[in-house]
Amino acid sequence: MDRATRYSVVVPNLHSPRIGDVLDALERQAGLDGAYEVIVVGRDRHGLVRETERVRFLRSERDLNAGEARNRGIEAARGEVIFFLDADCIPDEDWMARLLRCYREGYPIVGGGVTFSDRNFWTLCDNVSHFYGLYPNGRPRLAVDFNIHTANMCVSKALLVKVGKFSERFPGAAGEDFDLIMRIREGGYGLYFEPSALVTHRPERNSFRSVLRHSAIWARQSIGIRHRYAALLKTPRVLYHPLPLLFLSPMIAVWVSARIFLLHPRLLRYWYTFPVVLLSKIVWCLAAASELRNMSVQPAAKDVAPRGAPSRR
Repeated sequence: MDRATRYSVVVPNLHSPRIGDVLDALERQAGLDGAYEVIVVGRDRHGLVRETERVRFLRSERDLNAGEARNRGIEAARGEVIFFLDADCIPDEDWMARLLRCYREGYPIVGGGVTFSDRNFWTLCDNVSHFYGLYPNGRPRLAVDFNIHTANMCVSKALLVKVGKFSERFPGAAGEDFDLIMRIREGGYGLYFEPSALVTHRPERNSFRSVLRHSAIWARQSIGIRHRYAALLKTPRVLYHPLPLLFLSPMIAVWVSARIFLLHPRLLRYWYTFPVVLLSKIVWCLAAASELRNMSVQPAAKDVAPRGAPSRR
């Protein structure tokens, strides 16, 4: 790509078996008003990444966490708008165009919808449990009571320069985008959600153990962020103290799991995932309580780096 490149798609990859499908879908993007490039950052033991005139592969010397990989992609990007996509998310052919339509209306950061495949029961449970807020539901709108996700997002490169790139202290692939989104919100920028800009999420979490493990990792890496941005997130007081959180974990899990289906009625078609979703929320509470003990924080304390976890992408 030459200097006329207007848009850059950054995809962190750590041996994803889906990356070939992701790149095929990115080659088919339609309806754009300028040239775009695709930057894959990381490692590929399956040999699925094929460099083309459009696709660049920035091979890393070691396994990178998602924050490190995305930052390398940002530094190499030539476009004025950067799209973020995960290596297990297959975009629709008009994905970029739909996000750009909202971006051109004046929103410097736009997220899209995430659909779920029901080919594997455990993968579906994981998607319902963790990505319910991004399931296509309703009209485009400001994301006031939920966060968008780097699995499906575009943002002005200038905004990233202003608020800073991704934190690289989060091991694996969880927490770094939550942290960035909260810094963007703290800077006074609104998040816009375009549900019709769709990707299909097909993670490798295809067992009961992997679903619960995902919840535990997410709890350990997100609880500190919930403390640091307590005012913006309206973090409940119970999330500050490990013993009440442990004691109340079954009730909290029932309440959170029920709200997922009640507030997102289109997910009722997956009602049979409820028991696993419930268990995943109990695991989240238990892991968060454990991390609270490890952090030994009080409400005014600063965010503390979470314990390590292996990569998930």
